[in-house]
Amino acid sequence: MGLGIKKNKEYVYGFNMNEELGIYSRIGEKESLYQNYCEWHNYICEKYGGGKYSESTLKNFVHYLKREKNIIMSGKEMWSGCVMPLLTVFITIAYTFVFSVVNVINTYNNSINTLTDDKFLEYTGYSAKMIYEALEQNLYSGMWFYIWGAVIMALTVLMFLCFASDKIRSNSLKNEFYSDYIMIIQEIIEEQKTVNEETV
Repeated sequence: MGLGIKKNKEYVYGFNMNEELGIYSRIGEKESLYQNYCEWHNYICEKYGGGKYSESTLKNFVHYLKREKNIIMSGKEMWSGCVMPLLTVFITIAYTFVFSVVNVINTYNNSINTLTDDKFLEYTGYSAKMIYEALEQNLYSGMWFYIWGAVIMALTVLMFLCFASDKIRSNSLKNEFYSDYIMIIQEIIEEQKTVNEETV
């Protein structure tokens, strides 16, 4: 007995990944259909065991599950591998903004010191008040630019970390789900082989 590809809400091997993963992820919760792993295990055995599917169909199903698991593992490795490099880049940019604020303040302080130099004021032809106001305006605009940059980068880092950790956690759950599903289907295959050998 075999099952076709998805058509009119019929899924490959009667397997709706989103629905099955939802059931798996809620095992043990108060309103879950299955309060422990053994109950969920029995549900899979009832669904695919008892000669409902031929051995070849179940073997093909195992290969299908393994392929899906490998896709998930590739995604997990990709996310795990890119988190640290991207995080390093984000933190470096954030630090650059912070140090730029310090640099703006230092530049302001150095410029203020030149205001005490009468020869400098005489040479430029500007009053100390005019130069002070211009420097103060540059100080505030520069500081706000870099402070906002640092805040935006910090928020970006936080959002990226939340998104990446959620992806990694989700892929880990899917990996466990597929591993358990594969193991149970393989148990059913072995059980069917034993039954078939006994009836011969």
